[in-house]
Amino acid sequence: MQADDSKKMEGMVAIVTGGSRGLGRAIAKEFAAEGAKVVVSARRSSPTGLPGTAVETAEQIREAGGEAMALTCDVSDEKQVVAMVNQTIDMYGQIDVLVNNAGVMVLGETLLDIDPEKWDQSVAANLRGPYLCSRSVLPWMIEQGRGSIINLGSRMGNDHAQGGGVLYSATKAAVHMFSFCLADEVREHNIAVNILSPGGLKTEGSAAIPWTQRDWEQRVEPEAVGPSAVYLALQDASTFTGQLVLRAEFGETWGT
Repeated sequence: MQADDSKKMEGMVAIVTGGSRGLGRAIAKEFAAEGAKVVVSARRSSPTGLPGTAVETAEQIREAGGEAMALTCDVSDEKQVVAMVNQTIDMYGQIDVLVNNAGVMVLGETLLDIDPEKWDQSVAANLRGPYLCSRSVLPWMIEQGRGSIINLGSRMGNDHAQGGGVLYSATKAAVHMFSFCLADEVREHNIAVNILSPGGLKTEGSAAIPWTQRDWEQRVEPEAVGPSAVYLALQDASTFTGQLVLRAEFGETWGT
């Protein structure tokens, strides 16, 4: 069977963390629609009680004619991350793209509201997660001679007026700098590392935050992020790396 040349990610394998709902699910489905084999990773259940599982995302992809595998993984747990990557290699033999989307959001709480356990949980998910996942996939990407790592950033990571607060904004600022430094580190191996800032989204998680209602109509559905994520997935160090890009500017200031 010949590959469909119209599918931009034909022959590629992508891992999407936090793929049980919202943005992660939308990116996973977009990758699959473009021909990628997608590994959908998520914790077994949401600690906040939100609906959706990795299995459901994978089932939706297969029902649409795509190929996907669901894996349970807490990205802050090294053993689970290593197992996820090894299972991906066992199944597909390669890893071309990693989307570090999994994370937690704590908004509207002051420093004195946030106990050390909550602080550590956010840092573990939002910063340790991308570190562990990147560290686990990089040997395979280096062996292949190319790859693309996409880290989800945020306007709250570089603008304190966005309302991210001391915890969420701090973790996202750290992800931004982690990405810039990692891009320089792996450039020689032809691996791209970029930060995608999706902007305001209409997701289940966002809907649970009271103050998001004030700009709800200006927000976009998670599916709107798909094309920009596909563009970044196709990059390597020779084409586009070390960039913080805004989804809203895709096709205008970048990705043209």
